[in-house]
Parts: sequence; C-alpha cells; structure tokens
Amino acid sequence: MSSSRFFGGEGEPRVMPRKLPWVILLVGVQGSGKTTTAGKLARYYSSRGLRVGLVSADTYRPGALEQLKTLAQQAGVMFYGEQSGQAEEIAKRGVSELLSKGAQLVIVDTAGRHGYGDEVGLLEEMRRVAEAVRPDEVMLVIDAAIGQRAYDIARRFHEATPVGSIVVTKLDGTARGGGVLSAVAATGARVKFVGTGEKIEELEPFNPQGFVARVMGLGDIRALLERVREAEAEERAIKVVEEDIAKGRVTMRTIYAQLKSIRRLGPLSKLLEMLPTASLPVKVGDEQVKLGEEKIRKWLHIIESMTYEELDDPEIIDRSRMRRIALGSGTTVADVKELLTYYRSVKAMLKRFRRDRSLLRRLGLTEE
Repeated sequence: MSSSRFFGGEGEPRVMPRKLPWVILLVGVQGSGKTTTAGKLARYYSSRGLRVGLVSADTYRPGALEQLKTLAQQAGVMFYGEQSGQAEEIAKRGVSELLSKGAQLVIVDTAGRHGYGDEVGLLEEMRRVAEAVRPDEVMLVIDAAIGQRAYDIARRFHEATPVGSIVVTKLDGTARGGGVLSAVAATGARVKFVGTGEKIEELEPFNPQGFVARVMGLGDIRALLERVREAEAEERAIKVVEEDIAKGRVTMRTIYAQLKSIRRLGPLSKLLEMLPTASLPVKVGDEQVKLGEEKIRKWLHIIESMTYEELDDPEIIDRSRMRRIALGSGTTVADVKELLTYYRSVKAMLKRFRRDRSLLRRLGLTEE
C-alpha cells in the first residue's frame, strides 16, 4: 500500500460538512496551535459561504478568550465566550446561542494542557464537553514537529472523545510532519487540513500525495498552484466591482463582491479615499467607509439570504421581503434597512461619477 493511501486515499478528504448545521469540537494539547486553527477553520468555511460561529470553552489559559475573539473578528464570524465557569456548560450555551442566531457551522475551542501533568483532568473535561455538545465531528490538532509522541497523545484523546479528523499545524517550518503517521495509526482518523503559516488564511485541505512528498523532502507544488488560483479568484471579484463602477451600475452582487474584497482595501474603498469629501453627492461617513468586521459579517449573510431577483434589483425589497431576509440571515429588519441605505448611497455616488468622466479617467476606470 502506498504512503498516500495510508492517509485515506490518493485524493483530498471531504472538508465540507455532510449536513447543516454542523458542530466541530477541537481538541489537542497546549501549544499545538488549536486556538489559531479554530480561527483559520472559521475563515476557511466562512469564505465558502457558510455562516460560522466560534465558541471559546477554554477557561484554563489566560488570554484564550480574547485571542479567539480577535480571530473571530478577523474571520468575520460570530463569537461566544465566557471568562469563567465550567467548560461543558459554556460550550453548550455557546453552541445553542450561535445556532439560534443562524450559524450553520460552529467550532468549539477547548482547553489544552501539557499532556502529562494535567492529563487526567484535561481528558475528563474533554469527555464532559463532548457529552454536553454532542459534536458532529471531533477534530484533533497535532503539531507537525511533535514526532513520535503523536501516537500516545492521539490515542489518549481518541479514547476520551473519539477523533473523527486531524489537523496538522506548523508545517511552515523545518518540520516535515512524519509524526502525523503515528496519529493516524492511533486514531484511524483521516487528516483533513494542514496549517502552513501563522496568517489566518494559511490553512489548506490535506493532500496525501503532496504531504508524502513533503515528508520525503520533495515539496508540494499543488499547494503553490492552489494559492495562485485563490489569488486569481479574488482578482476576478475585484474586476467585477471595477467594471460596475465604470458602467455606473450597481446591484447587490456588486456590494457582495466589494464586501468580500474589503480586507484588501477593495475598489470602492480606494475610490472613496481618493475623493475630497465635498465632491460626494451623498455624505458617506467613516462608519460606512471603514465597515467593522461585525457589520461586514451581517451584510454578507443578508445578501446571501436574498433571491436572484432581489440581488439584481434591490429596489423591490419591501417590508415583507425585509422580514423574510432578516429571518433567513439571523439579523434584524434594521440591519437590512441599513444595508439598503448603504447600497443606495453607493448607487447615487456612482451616478455622480458617470457624469464626471474626467474623474473616472483620473481613477483609471475608463479610457482616455
């Protein structure tokens, strides 16, 4: 049997949930990168259209709650956490609240300790959390540099809370991850993701052939190609916005593409920054220009709950449609109204741009 088949097959594992909603319980020892992985997973699934929530059930490590809260903001997802209390009760309340707010996928971050001294207490806590939450998937986070200790650690976690999948972290350094073989052997679980850096977007679906090549020191060209494809997809989204601006046309699809790219300072943000305030036909304040992560998250969910007809012509959205959209997106009618107000201000602004062809030329959005 080839090494790649040992990991569950030649191809990449299925990473999208089999059903919705879906609850993931993250487990692992302290220092494995579990909390960072929770944020990366949230960003990964959110960028693929799922409404995601993060729950901090780690009351053991100082700063764990704030770290996960910050990651949730960076990923643009919902968050729940409590400073103190029983981990299993916090986890249960968090999952329940986020699901009630419309989350389709909830990730629960748990405490991790240094393996042996606190092991009995840690594993017992894992059992209690798993019983309280009843997750659809228990995901074990393993440091690529852990070596042969991986077998013992993975086996003990698997006995406490049966592991369904594995995430390998810190593959950006010199560690090749050979110890992961031991974790797979101990649990029978399949490796699902690998972390390749510290940034929140540096998480990739596991590729058995590429990983085996890495263990053997051959590198992974497929991962590089995937990065290129993601960059190209983002560029295409930006191009859609630029084309709409040049034509003086804006729909909710335009707004959606702009919100998706706003973390890279999307085209509309660049446009607003380059204009003197007096030239705007509608007053666009700092709050509208520099949309907070929470607002971006809400607005994306609202747009995702619209019909094709509403996306192409937001003016048809009346009070009844607002209520339906708010219910489907886990937001309020006031949130929907706020998004529509923003849409209309952008639309009015673009009409002003169309009348001023010299301005468009200076911005490079039309030919001389």
